[in-house]
Amino acid sequence: MVKVISENIPVEETINSLRSPDCGAVISYLGTVRSYLEGKQSKGLSFEIEDSVMQQSLEAVEAEAVKKFAISKIAIVHRTGSFAVEDDILLIAISSGHRGPAFDACKYIIDRIKELHDAWKREELES
Repeated sequence: MVKVISENIPVEETINSLRSPDCGAVISYLGTVRSYLEGKQSKGLSFEIEDSVMQQSLEAVEAEAVKKFAISKIAIVHRTGSFAVEDDILLIAISSGHRGPAFDACKYIIDRIKELHDAWKREELES
């Protein structure tokens, strides 16, 4: 499941939606806006990409992870718009029979999305 949204991420609801009797692991990653970049203070960031393009790109990453790892369900929720320091911008949650594949898949997805962020995001830094 991939969702591109502008409102706050429903973290608990999303994670709970992945619970299953055959899954012994539900892991999550919550990405937030940090207060610095390359030694400079950040005022925030924004994403400069159309929602539909972001959706398609994230769905492709999800499909890659499903093929590569023994996981049951994936939820990727990414916000669009402009954000201040400490705002939530990305939730990745994964359920699996065992923790190993869930953690491996989560790291893979994070790394792939970070690659996409290089083209999508604009950091607003203090002078």
